[in-house]
Amino acid sequence: MAVTDGADRRAGASRRRRSLLAVLCAAGCAATVPAAAEPVWRTPVAVAATADGRHAASANRASGTVSLLDLAGGVLVDERAIGARPAAIAAAGAGSLVAVCESGDLVLLDAAAGRLDERLRVRVGMEPHAVAVTADGGTAWVARAAAGDVVPVTLVGPSAGRVGAPVAVGPLPRFVALAPDGATLAVACAAGGEIDLVDTAAGTLRARHPFKGLNLGQPAFAADGRTVWFCFTYDGGGHPSPGNIRRGWVTGSRLGRLDLGDGSLAGLTLDVSGRAVGDVLGLVVAAGDGAILVSAGGTHEVLRLDPGHDRALPWTQISGEEVMDGNLAADAERFRRLEVGGRPLGMAHAPTEGRVLVANALLDAVQEIDAAASTVLRSIPVARGASPTEADLLRRRGEAIFHDARRSLDQWYSCHTCHWEGGGNTVTFDTLNDGSVATYKTVLPLWHLADTGPWTWHGWQEDLTASVRKSMIDTMQAPAPEEADVAALEAFLVGLEAPPSPFRAADGGLEPAAARGRELFFSDRAGCAGCHAGPRYAGEDLHDVGTGKQADRHPSYSVPTLLAGFRKTAWLHDARARSLERLLAGPHSPERVSGAAPLSEAEIEDLAAFLRSL
Repeated sequence: MAVTDGADRRAGASRRRRSLLAVLCAAGCAATVPAAAEPVWRTPVAVAATADGRHAASANRASGTVSLLDLAGGVLVDERAIGARPAAIAAAGAGSLVAVCESGDLVLLDAAAGRLDERLRVRVGMEPHAVAVTADGGTAWVARAAAGDVVPVTLVGPSAGRVGAPVAVGPLPRFVALAPDGATLAVACAAGGEIDLVDTAAGTLRARHPFKGLNLGQPAFAADGRTVWFCFTYDGGGHPSPGNIRRGWVTGSRLGRLDLGDGSLAGLTLDVSGRAVGDVLGLVVAAGDGAILVSAGGTHEVLRLDPGHDRALPWTQISGEEVMDGNLAADAERFRRLEVGGRPLGMAHAPTEGRVLVANALLDAVQEIDAAASTVLRSIPVARGASPTEADLLRRRGEAIFHDARRSLDQWYSCHTCHWEGGGNTVTFDTLNDGSVATYKTVLPLWHLADTGPWTWHGWQEDLTASVRKSMIDTMQAPAPEEADVAALEAFLVGLEAPPSPFRAADGGLEPAAARGRELFFSDRAGCAGCHAGPRYAGEDLHDVGTGKQADRHPSYSVPTLLAGFRKTAWLHDARARSLERLLAGPHSPERVSGAAPLSEAEIEDLAAFLRSL
């Protein structure tokens, strides 16, 4: 039942919106800014070098473009729009590149003439997030995050554009790598932590290797093809007290190793006592000495580890030790940390042996690094963008704060660590935000914050600015921030929009099952719209639907938005439901929530289809 009058809630929401406008105006920018004629920021997230060694290209998430860079001159020579939210790019033949957009397309680009010409566009759907191309440039393997599978796409010949049979892998496959012989595809699956191996010739799943981790980054094979390296964030499970954070009991950054011979997993902690590493993602194995380079976007650095050194790296179980061995941390021959600034993400080999390219999202540049010397050789801008307004600069500053692990105690984690790309996550955390300890909850998405208050699972925060400030202090265990930083972070957060669902028809409409589910959603029979109302499918009232626990300080819960729920792998505040079907047949069934008759299996399937379409 609702415990707060809806009219009071709506009036409170209006006051919150006025307060937000005041914050933005006080920060020196307009509340509403006309769209620029061209993108201001590109935000490169991935990079690749063409096989002929002449060019590098970046996939730019914010602008929906690919930038082509002349490596001899170190300058931008072309930029082409390819689709919304490019996520990955890879070389495909002497002067060709393949990029994928989360909006659903794979695009083959020819860069041989020093410009980007589109040669092939294939609709693969289901939020493609990664791509790897065979050595002959004939086939691209694409990870479709929303579908939980990988698919081969033919790039050349009479069958060019053909999408092969999907191979089911673990939930949320976000990164892939091909073995040197092309026979094995390594897939990094983010939900729960899992490295899967696919037999590319047979098109079958060969092995699954689960472990306790989240936010998995780029995998890479050793030169001999016997080992897969990968990086990930370890979920320690502790609540964020200073002692737990410093012991590595909350989160941690790890390097993982999979031995393809015996299937064993090992781990290495990357966090140094008093100076942790945040948000590891990119990884390459340097040609020549086999050193491993890892990008850490949260702490603005690239790490170098030498696994072949005479003094071997101290591998342990996959979770690793809590903090790095002191001898390793002090040994520059085996472990180095290179400050690169901005937010380094995807990495790739440069044409010159011993050099590595890094896509730096917040610098809007591709950096070239000398792997052996651990030095930045140059930084090449990926765009000639429009001049930013004060509002653009404010939001960009907030974006930098959101991704900055140095805003936390001893720089162990950032806001992004839990709120991946502004959404939720695949595990539960105890953020202390509700005033209780050990009441672990799933991470709420941050989409459309200005329209989805009150905030937190219990809905006790009715002032968004105060909520942002409290999270910067209590959850991050950091000193009180400057008000300008609170305003910047809030400006960035309120601009976060839910990604469109890939579970839609080609014209953007509903598939038949989802259309039936929509009718059910808005019917008295299911009663969903009574709480999840409006364009955001959220609610301003608080409700007690029987899912609480005795340890909760607040008896009722806010109604979260249902937008982009297709990305979720755990539902309700305590993650008790691991699929939409289980949610609708169990803890959130009509008989449990409103006392109505239970849904049939067919009705559950239709309603789940509609929810995935939001």
